[in-house]
Amino acid sequence: MMIRNHTKRPLLLLLIAVAMTVCLMAQNPTGREGPKPPEKKAPEKVTKPTPTPRPVAKSVPVSPKLTIIAPAGALIEIDGRSRGFAGVDGNLILTGVSAGDHQLNVRAEGYEPWQGQFRMDAGSTRVEVPIKKKPVTGRLALTANEPGTEIVIDEKYSVKSLAGQTMYVDGLLPGERQLRASKPGFKEVRIVANVLPGETLAVNVVLKPLLDPEMFRVPEGTFIIGSDRGARDQRPAHPVFVPDFDISAREVTNSLYKYFVDATGHPPPRGVNFGWIGNNFPPERDDQPVVFVSWEDAMAFCKWLSDQTGKKYRLPTEAEWEKAARTVGEQFTSIGSIWEWCQDWYDPDYHRSRERLNPKGPTRGKTMKLLNREGEARSMRGGGFGRGQVVLRAAERNFYYPTYTRFDVGFRLVREVEK
Repeated sequence: MMIRNHTKRPLLLLLIAVAMTVCLMAQNPTGREGPKPPEKKAPEKVTKPTPTPRPVAKSVPVSPKLTIIAPAGALIEIDGRSRGFAGVDGNLILTGVSAGDHQLNVRAEGYEPWQGQFRMDAGSTRVEVPIKKKPVTGRLALTANEPGTEIVIDEKYSVKSLAGQTMYVDGLLPGERQLRASKPGFKEVRIVANVLPGETLAVNVVLKPLLDPEMFRVPEGTFIIGSDRGARDQRPAHPVFVPDFDISAREVTNSLYKYFVDATGHPPPRGVNFGWIGNNFPPERDDQPVVFVSWEDAMAFCKWLSDQTGKKYRLPTEAEWEKAARTVGEQFTSIGSIWEWCQDWYDPDYHRSRERLNPKGPTRGKTMKLLNREGEARSMRGGGFGRGQVVLRAAERNFYYPTYTRFDVGFRLVREVEK
């Protein structure tokens, strides 16, 4: 049997204790209790501000730019939609215009409207608009002394005058414009008007009547004057020879007579219904026969017209008047319009003389009683509208005192044929 030795364990423990004591004394030889070492504090936790995260740039596709170059202030339309105005530098920069073909319209003050197409590329596109400036134009302010005057400009377009109104013609290119003014019964007038840019040129068109009225030739020959079935002063019917002569197709008109009145100061016609007001005939009667003129007025007009034209104008004889009415037909508008003065003195028995060669009437008129007066009278022909159908005959004769006027009495002209 084996016996273990337990005396060695206490001795070992003692030796360990002595060794620890020696070590402690070496650290504190006085044997006193030293200061306690400072307690260690836990470090304070410092919170630092968190920096704002910077935005991360994303990849964005760049939109192509369209630059349109046009006059400053020009209105730009693309595909019929307004896209703005060109700036003072003449540029308009747009984005969002899809690639492809587009319609472009440009309008600017002082320029001609422009339209066309352009192609928008995938990249930036620059379009210079070839717009043209409007030419600086002028205008005409037209007036005319005769209502109804037609004024043709450069044989391209025309305007017609109205009484007392000014007609404006705009948009004319600078330079000489050819004007041609006309009206039936008046001499044509041609005027050169120099139109200046940005200015209005006033042009007054003055038409003068055809002082040579429309005439037609009545050939010489023999015809039967008078009527055996008519009144006593128309009998007997008998042949007479009349040389050729020119007679006016119609009676002297108000407008033609007015030139005589204005040129000479001759008293204008006066009357209740168809008379003039001052020196002017009633409105819209410029082309109607002048009435309320005496035989003496008619003779004064013939003298003035002869002096103006150098041709011999006078009143027709009764024989000339009746020959024209019987032989010319539709060219001669006579019966039923107005009574017309003739050159002859009136004698109810003159036909009985049977004068055959170019009769010019008696040398003196027979004393006639009319309107409670007696005196010599002048002949009239025509069967005026104030009488019945019975007087609407080529042979019908009438008379009136040479200083008297009536609402249905006027005159026409004969021009002697130069031999």
